[in-house]
Amino acid sequence: MNSAAPNTLNEQSLATDSGKTGIARAVDVLSYLILAGGFFTALCSAYIVVVSYSSLPFWDGWVEIDFPATGDMSTLEWIWTQHNEHRLLISRLFMLADLHWFHARQTLLLVTIFVVLCLQVVVLAWSMRAVAGWKGSLWRTGVGLAAFCLLCPSLWEMLVWGECVCFALPGLFAILSIVGLMLYWIRSQDELTKAHAAKFLVLSVAAALGGSWSLLNGNLLWPLLFCAALLLRLRRAALTYVIAGALCIALYLYDYISPSYALNSARTPVTTGAYLATYFGSTWVNDNFRLAVIFGLVGLAACLWLVLRLHEYVRSLRPFHVQLILIMLFCAGTGFITAFGRSGFGLLQASTSRYQAFALLFWCCLGLLLLASVALRRNGREAVTLAIQLAILCIMLGASLFARNPLIRARVHGFKLHTAEASLITGVPDIENLKWVYRQPDYLYSLVPYMRREQLSVFRDPISQLLDKPLATEFQLAPPSDCTGALESSVAMNHAMPPMLRIAGWAWDIKHQAPPVAIVTASEGIITGVGAMGDWRILDKASHPWMKTNFIGYTGYVQASRAMGPVGIYAITKGTPATACLIASVK
Repeated sequence: MNSAAPNTLNEQSLATDSGKTGIARAVDVLSYLILAGGFFTALCSAYIVVVSYSSLPFWDGWVEIDFPATGDMSTLEWIWTQHNEHRLLISRLFMLADLHWFHARQTLLLVTIFVVLCLQVVVLAWSMRAVAGWKGSLWRTGVGLAAFCLLCPSLWEMLVWGECVCFALPGLFAILSIVGLMLYWIRSQDELTKAHAAKFLVLSVAAALGGSWSLLNGNLLWPLLFCAALLLRLRRAALTYVIAGALCIALYLYDYISPSYALNSARTPVTTGAYLATYFGSTWVNDNFRLAVIFGLVGLAACLWLVLRLHEYVRSLRPFHVQLILIMLFCAGTGFITAFGRSGFGLLQASTSRYQAFALLFWCCLGLLLLASVALRRNGREAVTLAIQLAILCIMLGASLFARNPLIRARVHGFKLHTAEASLITGVPDIENLKWVYRQPDYLYSLVPYMRREQLSVFRDPISQLLDKPLATEFQLAPPSDCTGALESSVAMNHAMPPMLRIAGWAWDIKHQAPPVAIVTASEGIITGVGAMGDWRILDKASHPWMKTNFIGYTGYVQASRAMGPVGIYAITKGTPATACLIASVK
């Protein structure tokens, strides 16, 4: 729009007219460092996805297998069925695709989550150019900050839990819908681009529809977009949002059942407020709820102050400011409805990793707003920008000191899932571990015949086919010098003779200088059990200086259908063909 052009030029001027001063060169260099920091953050999160991968569903993710196994409803009924307070149409379509094309191995779901998080960064980066006109060092700084926030390893729970695709989608759809509205506003003010503005309104409405059918909070987009359209004096857009939003919400509420726990928070407003503040403040301090509440209140107060200035930003034609404030409002609204429905579960639940999908987007927008405000300064822009960049780099470095924590949590999560896989494959009932995977362990065992018959999830993996086969035909036997390890415990899981066993210990592949990939047990040359590698162990570096990782523990299960003689424990090592190396035995 013609009237917005001066503002757009102001916002990009930091990158174009900063000159060749020493500060300007420092700003340019730091922008590359921040961009590299964002890229490195993305690599860390991708690494978490890979090393913590398990083909087994987790908790509510079992609905993906329960639906075809029970056959209680049609596909359309299952897609429409309410889950707690949500209708998860889009995420259930992804589950169906994962079920039919990838045998419910969670592959499609986990890849989708990571790709959606990357797309949030891409759309924000696009809007920095298309809406704000950012270029050069300012754009690189903004993109690096967005990547650092939206792909932060503190989202580890989303990166290892396939069902969390429903938490990733609303943020992307919210950004798309709001960016679409801003571009519609910009284009509709210019006679040269007015004819093509409608496509951005269509994009905005389509994205809002996607948000509504991803998670309950997606419905917040309709009143938010409607009020924004009125503020921007876009009558056609406001009418469009009213009609589309009314139809969408009416359909959403058709045959809707409100969960009973959603009303508990209304009676405890103080608890709800503390939950809301912790929801956002735990981004900074996850283990100190008092500080988390303080940080959360500061962030929410900043959001309120920006909302009060929203009309001023509209009058001065600052579409990027308006865009970021609207996204922050969506995140704040998400936090509020979550607090309203879940505050009874306590502050620890407010700091749940998957909730950071919206909390981090909130803080990302606040940081981008700070950069956008500095870009409009006429004096001292380079110096203030340099200070902000240094602050961002300090935050990145500080976060890197704690990056090990989410990695350990994610890998332990993956190990527990792998342990549950071994329990289901062998049929050895480890109820305590399976309770962590799903609230009703007996129900999981009832699904095993169907999973085995249809080769779903772990029963698609080669390890599930090993039981009762000769060890020597499945693996090449390696000399004991190629590996080392120990048996730390052996626990009978029933009262039969011989009993089913749960074994635990540690193992190391000396030849490849890495942990083994799996564990099998054999009695008289026949494979009688399987196990998972990757549990955390405290290492004595003085005794084992050649071990480069602490994830060397294993847990395995041995079936009762075996001879009374000793059971050999074998580490399955890397390489082609795979080799089996004896590390210990159970007498």
